[in-house]
Amino acid sequence: MNHLPPAISDATGTGPSKVFHAGTLTYTKPALAILFFWLLWGDFCYFLMEAVVPSIIPLKFKALEASNTVIGLVMVTIPMSMGLVLNPVISYRSDRHRGRLGRRIPFILYSVPFIVVSLIGLGFGQQIAAHLRPLLGSLVAGWSPNTLAIVVIGILMVIFSLFNTFVNSVYWYLFNDVVPVHLLARFMSFFRLVSLGTGALYSMFIFQYSEFHAAWIFVGAALLYFFGFGLMCLNVKEGAYPPPPENIDGKTGVLSAVKTYGKECLFHRLYWFQFIGTMCGSCSYSIALFGIFGSLALGLTATQFYRIASIIAIVTAVLIPIAGWLADRYHPTRVVLAGSLIGFVLCPTGLIWLFWLPSPTVVFWYSLATGVLLSAPLGALGFMGDPPLLMRLFPRSRYGQFCSANNLWRSIGFAGGALLAGIFLDFVTRHSRTSCPYFFIPYWQMFFGAPAVVCNYNLYRTWKELGGDESYVPPLPEGSQDAPLRR
Repeated sequence: MNHLPPAISDATGTGPSKVFHAGTLTYTKPALAILFFWLLWGDFCYFLMEAVVPSIIPLKFKALEASNTVIGLVMVTIPMSMGLVLNPVISYRSDRHRGRLGRRIPFILYSVPFIVVSLIGLGFGQQIAAHLRPLLGSLVAGWSPNTLAIVVIGILMVIFSLFNTFVNSVYWYLFNDVVPVHLLARFMSFFRLVSLGTGALYSMFIFQYSEFHAAWIFVGAALLYFFGFGLMCLNVKEGAYPPPPENIDGKTGVLSAVKTYGKECLFHRLYWFQFIGTMCGSCSYSIALFGIFGSLALGLTATQFYRIASIIAIVTAVLIPIAGWLADRYHPTRVVLAGSLIGFVLCPTGLIWLFWLPSPTVVFWYSLATGVLLSAPLGALGFMGDPPLLMRLFPRSRYGQFCSANNLWRSIGFAGGALLAGIFLDFVTRHSRTSCPYFFIPYWQMFFGAPAVVCNYNLYRTWKELGGDESYVPPLPEGSQDAPLRR
C-alpha cells in the first residue's frame, strides 16, 4: 500500500548556500524569500476579498429589511451547508490528485473567475434586481423591490459561496506541502500578521466608504483577487508527490472512498473530541455575525464598530508571535485548552449591556478597552487551534482529508448555529422586554462554549495517553498507518 511520506524538511549547508527542503522541493534562501512573498501576497488579496462580503452584505440585508433568520440563513447556513457536502469530497480528491499544477493549485486557480464575477454581481445586486423586474414580469409581480433585491443578492451569495468553497477547502493545505516543516510556525505567524493587518487596513481605511461606494469596493476587491491571487497561483510551484494512498479496502470507487474517509477520520476518540469541540466552538461563534447590530443599538456607528475591530486585530497580530511561542513551548493542545477555558470564564462580562446603557462615547472606549485587553489575547490563543494544532494532530499523508473532516464539523456548527441563532434572536425580539435582543448574545456563547471546553480538555488527556510531547503518532486503523511525524 502506497502512502505519502511525511514531508520531512530540513536545512543543509551553511552560509549563503544553505538549502531548504519540503518534500521534493528545494529552496535557497532567495528562493524561499520569493515563496514567502507570493504566499503572503496571496494571503493579502484573499483576506481583503474575504473581508468585504461579511462586512457589507449583512448591512445591505438589514437596509432591505431582511429578518435575522434570513441573514443567518444566507450569510452562514447555506455557505456552511455547501461546505459540509463539498469540502470532504474536494479535500479527499485533492490529497489524491496528481496533475501538472500539483494537487492543490488546480482547485484554487480554476475557481478564481467565478468568484470574481459573483463578487462584482454582489456589488450591483440591487441594480441587477431593478433590471430583472420587467424581464421577470408576472413571476415577481407580488414582490416588493426589497424582496426581489434580497432574493437576487441571496442567489449571488450562493454562487460566490459555492466556488469559494473550493478555495477554502484546499488553500490551507498548500502551505503544508510547499513550506519547509521547521519554518511552518514562523510562516504561519507571518501569515496571521498579514491577514489580521489586511482586516485592520480594510476596517480603518476602506469600510468607511461602504455606505455610498459599496459597489466599487466589491469591484476593487474582485479585480485585486483576480490579478493578485491569480498570480500567486501561477508563481507557487508544488513538488512531485508519491502515488496517492489506496483506500482502506484496496478497492476503488465512491463507496470505497466513503468507507475509507469515515473509518480513518472517525477511527479514534481523539478525533471525535477535536471534531465535536470544533462544532461546539463554531456554534458559539456563529452568533458573532449579529454583533454589529448590538453595537449599533448602543449608539455606535458601523464605522466605529469596524474601527474597534481593526484595532483589536492589530493588537491580536502583535500578540500572535507570543501565542506561537507558547504553542511551540507548551504544545498547541495546552494553549487551545487554556484559551477556551479563559474565554468561557470571561464570557459573562458581555452581559453588562443588560444592566448598563451609557453614552455612545463611553460604549466606544469601554468596547475598545475590553477588546484590547480581553478579546485580542484570547484571539491570539485561538489562532493556535487552526492550523498549528491540526498540523500537530492529524496524519500528514491525509492532512487534507482530516482537515476536511474538521471543517465538516465546523460547517455543521456554523450552518446550524447561525440559523438557530437568528431564530433565537427573533424569538427574544418578540418575547423579551429588553430594548435590544442582541444583548443576549453572551448567553448563546456560554451555552455552546461549555461543551467546547470539555472536549478540549478530553482532547488534551487523550493526546497525553497517546504519547504526548515525547512520542505522539497520529492514530490510524490497522493497514493505514502513517509514518511518524517529525517536528
